[in-house]
Amino acid sequence: MAENVSLDRYQRTLDRLEREDRRLAMAAAVVEMMYPEAASLAAALLEYAEHRYPGRDVVGIYIDRARALAALQERFEQDPRAETLADPGASIDRDAYKLALLLSIPLTNHRFEIMQQLDAFLAGLTAASGRIVSIGTGTGYELRRMGALPAGWTIESYDIDETVQAEAKHFLDYFGVSRPIEWRREFPLASPPAAFRQRYDAMVLCELLEHLSDPAAALATVGACLTGEGRAFVTMAINIAQEDHIYLYPDLAACRDQIRDAGLRTISEWVTPQTTLPPPADRERGFRKGNYVAVVSRR
Repeated sequence: MAENVSLDRYQRTLDRLEREDRRLAMAAAVVEMMYPEAASLAAALLEYAEHRYPGRDVVGIYIDRARALAALQERFEQDPRAETLADPGASIDRDAYKLALLLSIPLTNHRFEIMQQLDAFLAGLTAASGRIVSIGTGTGYELRRMGALPAGWTIESYDIDETVQAEAKHFLDYFGVSRPIEWRREFPLASPPAAFRQRYDAMVLCELLEHLSDPAAALATVGACLTGEGRAFVTMAINIAQEDHIYLYPDLAACRDQIRDAGLRTISEWVTPQTTLPPPADRERGFRKGNYVAVVSRR
């Protein structure tokens, strides 16, 4: 019965999106069409959101947040420069920010595919033990997926915002993730001390690099911190405007060049357009906006 209630909630969400914002409804429909399993994930995340923010209109918050980002995106596309990528003067509702980030996973194709690629990366970590770090805690969804790693793996999570980590802990508790996590603040991306060098068998920089003023230096640090056989999962937002995005990746070539120039080797890559339509078979042809996802290692 609980599952049916969850799916009913998801269907009501789709119906509301259809009534209030056809663009968001189309985006959600594309995800469900391409990945039917997204429906159950959406139901679970909607239930969590309503539990975490009782009495609040979580779907309405998602719609309003998406519209605000669309307006910022339109401004950026009229003047596509790093200076118009962000809106540093904007007052950000942190709850709306976190809610929209979470609900956009099953309701937008590009974010759902990012998490799919993260799952594939984690599934490739077949060793019985190791050390993995997530630089940028995110919503807690990524850490939930890391919690499925073999018990011999040590998980670290870094974020400079204590409220982000507190929210992630709520998320993990709700979903029954009891896996020990070493919670820490600022990762030394600029210049790692000796204790960090060749420390990690796996590193995750998911939707982080566009928030940094010098992502190239951060990628060089990744190379220094990986073990010889280590792997890192990295994403780069291309021409996606957001209040706290400060680095502009203008195209796929810029992403690939930055990885190469940091002394890293690309093991695999994935291009996921930000679109309300099904992505084309040739995803790079006509690509303008979305995410570049790569698994990299030391060269």
